Amino acid sequence: MPRGKSRSKSPVPKSKKKATAVGGDGGSLSSSDLPSAGYLLTCDPPTTQFVKHLNETKRVGKKFIIEELDATHLLIKGNAREEVLSKVEEWMDANVFTNVERVGENLDTS
Repeated sequence: MPRGKSRSKSPVPKSKKKATAVGGDGGSLSSSDLPSAGYLLTCDPPTTQFVKHLNETKRVGKKFIIEELDATHLLIKGNAREEVLSKVEEWMDANVFTNVERVGENLDTS
């Protein structure tokens, strides 16, 4: 073998190879099968339930939850981030209650 040449060459240059991942069943997944980029939403369980409710009210093509990871983490589509955050903020503002003095305290009965 002449000097300066490598012993083996890959038939496809590294930059041209398609990214793959192994699925849970041992099968190969192409990069087009992988989920698109999204945002990890971390919140308490009641807020998670509200976000899931928002998702369920959407049409099939407009749903934004990619995956429910656990009771406090959701992976949502990137293009729905602002909408979800604004809806959650509206919901939280509507459900915040101020501390009111107890009835009967400091009442002037004269």
